[in-house]
Amino acid sequence: MGEPSWSLHLLSELLSAFNLEDPGALRNVIHRVGEAVDADLVALLAPGRLIDGIGLGERDLALLMAASDQRPQQLEVASGLLHCHWSPLEGSEQLVVGRLAQSFDLEERSLLRAMARSLALSLQVLRSVAAERTARREAEEQAIHDALTGLPNRAQVLSHLERLLLRGNATACSVLFIDLDQFKVINDAHGHAVGDHLLIALATRLRQLVEPDHLVGRLGGDEFLVVLAEADPAAVEELSQRLIAGLMEPLVVQGKRLLSGASVGIATFAPGETAERLIDNADMAMYRAKQQGRGRFCFYDVGMRLDAHRRANLEADLHLAIANGGIACHLQPIVSLQPGRPLVGFEALARWHHPVYGTLPPREFVPLAEELGLIVAIDALVLEQACGLMAGWIRSGHGDLHISVHVSGRSFQDPDLANRVAAVLARTGMPVGNLYLEITETVLIDDINVTMQTVKGLNQLGLSLVVDDFGTGYSFLRYLRRFPIAILKIDRSFVDGLGIDGEDETLVKAVIGLARALGIVVVAKGVETALQDSHLIELGCALAQGFHYGGVLDPVEAERRLPQVRPALYGPISHAGRTGLKGCPPAAG
Repeated sequence: MGEPSWSLHLLSELLSAFNLEDPGALRNVIHRVGEAVDADLVALLAPGRLIDGIGLGERDLALLMAASDQRPQQLEVASGLLHCHWSPLEGSEQLVVGRLAQSFDLEERSLLRAMARSLALSLQVLRSVAAERTARREAEEQAIHDALTGLPNRAQVLSHLERLLLRGNATACSVLFIDLDQFKVINDAHGHAVGDHLLIALATRLRQLVEPDHLVGRLGGDEFLVVLAEADPAAVEELSQRLIAGLMEPLVVQGKRLLSGASVGIATFAPGETAERLIDNADMAMYRAKQQGRGRFCFYDVGMRLDAHRRANLEADLHLAIANGGIACHLQPIVSLQPGRPLVGFEALARWHHPVYGTLPPREFVPLAEELGLIVAIDALVLEQACGLMAGWIRSGHGDLHISVHVSGRSFQDPDLANRVAAVLARTGMPVGNLYLEITETVLIDDINVTMQTVKGLNQLGLSLVVDDFGTGYSFLRYLRRFPIAILKIDRSFVDGLGIDGEDETLVKAVIGLARALGIVVVAKGVETALQDSHLIELGCALAQGFHYGGVLDPVEAERRLPQVRPALYGPISHAGRTGLKGCPPAAG
């Protein structure tokens, strides 16, 4: 028997009851089904659960669920005998309609089957639309949130900042750029999985440390941002200190107690700034905080951007300077602290003759060269030039002169260093006994195994070492007798206090006494006053350098000093036999 034509009207009403903008309209559809056949109960069932329904108490629902596999046409419920019609929908879902008064006739059953098919089709459409909307929402969330921590990402932070600017709140707006201080160490030691869990834990801690109206975001890696509608320096400083202190507190991550710490850069709005520029400014301030010692905060100032432009220019120009002879060897005199202060040698120092910025000292470009991997090339240039100059002066009759050339840590760790130095000596005709390689004490003990190999090669070549900035490192004394060290240079920070600071004087005296016992010559660096000079003589220091005896000279100026060369009373500096201090003025007291 075919379905009655009047059912089409009901089916049309049923389909129209679905509102794709309101998923809750499913209940309206169920009501329409019940009204169509004057039912007391209508339910949509899935295995073990109720999708939706009307006319059900808890006991009736339990009975219905228990009977869903058998699909009985009659079911005894609390209100009486329930006449049921079961219609399959999609998969294992089914529509059950019940009536207490009487059973469903053939026409009603036919109508219910048609309604079930319509309902199944409508549910497919509804679920497809809902799934699409869910996927779109998730995609939108992923586009503006960090996948690891769930924090707003850079795009959302920028959007938030831009809204602040458009609403006119920019004048009371600050950005805090947070970078973890020890995250790479933790990642390397414990692995990236632990590192990721630490970032998640730190993101939670950051949210706890800030106010509810502050936006916390993650840029990526170990970089986070905090945006706040506040420009008062005292308030921003207080928050920065709170963040640094809070992030210094250890966290237990996967059973490991981890300590990171952070540096914070702060940028507040200024006229003409954009959201991007505010973040960049805070980033620059954060790097300045790290340079000042980590675990600190720093406010942005316009000088930082000028420095950044200068650095970018220097990076581009340094490659050309190395290739085209822009790096030149200059020299600082080293004198004996005997009467007349005779010249005994020079320290070779790199200078960069920049076409725009003029002559730049090492502090302006050596750290940059180390970052760019160019420091070894600069070391090689200065060594070649220094040996060429000194070899010429020695051939002209100044055989008592020596020169010390600084070698960076990267060059010193090169196992081929001795061969490269030997090649320079051969090209320039420089006597090996007049050359000293100068290193800092921390470089010497940085990687003791590599150091021993390098020192062995240099020793076979006949080269001795100068240890610069002695007294500023640690754990070095036990190595003094193991290496061919001819000279110790006392750091200028201790020389500055001579005649003023008793502790500095005691330390300098101790170094001189230690060196005397080991047969090592001492050079005092950074001597600028007659007072320092006189105290060094009293303490028995052999040699000195600094602006009191002459500043850094170009090769032409240095050559004019050569007539001042006189053999020191204690003879030439020599590592062999530790004889270099014979005849040195006695230490006081």
